[in-house]
Amino acid sequence: MNAVRLETNTPQFQNDLADVVRLLLGPCEVRPDAGGIVLRHTHAQEGETLLERCTLEGDLPRGGALSRLCREEGGLLVREVRAAAGEGGPLAEKRAVKRAAKTCLFELLGATVEKLPPWGSLTGIRPTRLLYEALEKGMTVEEGRSWLRDTFYVSESRTGLLAEILAMQEGLIGREPKEFDLYAGIPFCRTRCTYCSFAAGELGDGRRVVPYVDALIREMELCAEMARERGLRLRAGYIGGGTPTAIAPEQLRRVIEAAQRLYPGAREWTVEAGRPDTIDRAQLAMLREMGIGRICVNPQTFHDETLRRVGRAHTSEDTLRAFALAREMGFGHINMDFIAALPGEGREDLVSSIRQAVALAPESITVHALAIKHSSKLNEQRYRQSSPEEAQRMVEEARALLEGAGYRPYYLYRQKYMAGNLENVGYAKPGCACLYNIDNMEETAPVLAFGAGAISKWLFPGRDDGGRDERIERAPNVRNIDEYIARAEEMAQRKIALVTQ
Repeated sequence: MNAVRLETNTPQFQNDLADVVRLLLGPCEVRPDAGGIVLRHTHAQEGETLLERCTLEGDLPRGGALSRLCREEGGLLVREVRAAAGEGGPLAEKRAVKRAAKTCLFELLGATVEKLPPWGSLTGIRPTRLLYEALEKGMTVEEGRSWLRDTFYVSESRTGLLAEILAMQEGLIGREPKEFDLYAGIPFCRTRCTYCSFAAGELGDGRRVVPYVDALIREMELCAEMARERGLRLRAGYIGGGTPTAIAPEQLRRVIEAAQRLYPGAREWTVEAGRPDTIDRAQLAMLREMGIGRICVNPQTFHDETLRRVGRAHTSEDTLRAFALAREMGFGHINMDFIAALPGEGREDLVSSIRQAVALAPESITVHALAIKHSSKLNEQRYRQSSPEEAQRMVEEARALLEGAGYRPYYLYRQKYMAGNLENVGYAKPGCACLYNIDNMEETAPVLAFGAGAISKWLFPGRDDGGRDERIERAPNVRNIDEYIARAEEMAQRKIALVTQ
């Protein structure tokens, strides 16, 4: 496709509007100054009414899914939207303008395509928030679903998915005052997957492990006194990666022991063991001794050819062995991750993997849609995603299989560059939802995050006098492992400054 020229008098929303262009037109270059297809957006406001106008000039088809909403005017395709201005402060006002602008552009481009994406005009990563927003406005769940369909063109299937998630989150969403979650990252893997974009490095000779663990513990120690002084209480802890079990059991034990000693009282602890080839009796015995209740054994697929293709140094037999060993050693909550639309895989491949997982009966299963990030090897290789239709069939059949086996969706998030503009969904048996995953994806609990590339998030409530909107602020750690080791104390001070401002 030709490059798209996107002009707007709201330059602060240029990237958001460009996301809408790619959502409907597919991967393309979107520039403010050049392109064979020209889109123009203008924003104006009259009192409490927002006025959005979008026009299209260029060689795109007419008469698509939303053609009824647009008109021809002097050779241009035109869409205009009137909307209410936001109430509740500057953030609410900004959100209302951005939403109206994106909706106007989506409806304009929706007149050029035959089929709308399953999430409609939504490009954000947490669509559950919109259904919660509807409930806060006094709507029922069904009214909220209708609002999502009518306002954002979200499909019936996806509004139903959101409703199921809210039902699973009932009683788990929210927290007691001063509760927070903890994340500690171990950024080492034995090999790097071709789709990976995380702040992780290959383990190599292991020489950086001890200094990294020393720095990680130091960072946690420096923040612990602040947490005690402010009366903070840990709700859920999560040791992620990378692959935490890629490092020696005695080093992983040091991390877990320090986290539990410095931040006691968590309702749950998860260790993302992840790679089956790193899971052995010594690691599992240590995790059991440390009281870890939930672990992840992540096959991603049960097809060995695909595993080789994406750079995983294990086989499906390794997964079966690791899972059986974890059960033998008494782990009562095991999660398994899968990725839809992996290179070389089609619908039948994912379906057969999910069937094998269901036969093992883990307590939770997560289904990701492949996202090709800029820093991944797949992006460097210019890998072409599966078609949106094929990717959608994959995740919908996986959902049907899992729900038929008694699993229910309990959290969801989206990412850019995902196959079919779809979603990642965590499924769990009733009573087995992971608190940390809910808190993190819904952003309903603050997070102290330690380690290279970890991002702490703190929630600040609005003032009673209405002088400040509720907000979330972040303190990111440096991603480079060596730089983190050298600057761990600085990373701790970032967190302390965030929490105590």
